[in-house]
Amino acid sequence: MKKIKILFLLVLLSSLIYCAFRIYKIYKEEKDAVDIKEELIELIDIPEIPPEEPSFSVDFTELKNINPDVVGWIVVEGTQINYPIVQGKNNSFYLNHSYDKKWSGFGSIFMDYKSSSDFTDYNTFIYGHHTKDGSMFGELYKYLDEGFYNAQPFFYLYTPTKNYRVEVFSAYVNKSDSDSYKDKFSSIDDYQMYLNYIIDKSNYKTNTKIDVNKDKIITLYSCSREGNWAKNDRYFIHGKLIDLNE
Repeated sequence: MKKIKILFLLVLLSSLIYCAFRIYKIYKEEKDAVDIKEELIELIDIPEIPPEEPSFSVDFTELKNINPDVVGWIVVEGTQINYPIVQGKNNSFYLNHSYDKKWSGFGSIFMDYKSSSDFTDYNTFIYGHHTKDGSMFGELYKYLDEGFYNAQPFFYLYTPTKNYRVEVFSAYVNKSDSDSYKDKFSSIDDYQMYLNYIIDKSNYKTNTKIDVNKDKIITLYSCSREGNWAKNDRYFIHGKLIDLNE
């Protein structure tokens, strides 16, 4: 009986140590994410409210000196989304590495590795983790609400060659293996069918007009807080790229 009690105490102690370690690890990752964000804001001098003047640009030379994988910067007003966009050789590395390639459970905001780095594809997927503290794409869910969309119908994308205002035209939850997850099209007609599909899926209707012959879109993609891993639900937020120089 004494041995059983000792064994029980050892198991209990081990569990407490493990729990304490997990709590510390979560706290450390959250603090690291905050530190990285503050470092980036100081380094690049991104404003809290992005200007619409086409002359505004991010110092991508400085960013690329830190990591050549940087391809852009995204800002969504009304959320914590204010980060560089990176593109790796696969879609795995930046799931758990920050923009400077250091390990981070929060990962990075990153472009699909198959996409053109200059956002010239008809549909470019941008990925980010859904986090409990709202960092990364943790507040992407806000676009499911029409009231938030009405307040923030645009977000901003900065690249080394162009700056864009992105006009949101569809927001919803769908399966990761659904027809929403598509970035290559066999023809203009195929692209039009995809646009019709994702517009019909949206939680609300917008007045955005898309010229299938010239307009490009980007899709913000993250795990859904409404579902769970077993359900395989994802946020799909689609927006049309508008060149601020035009």
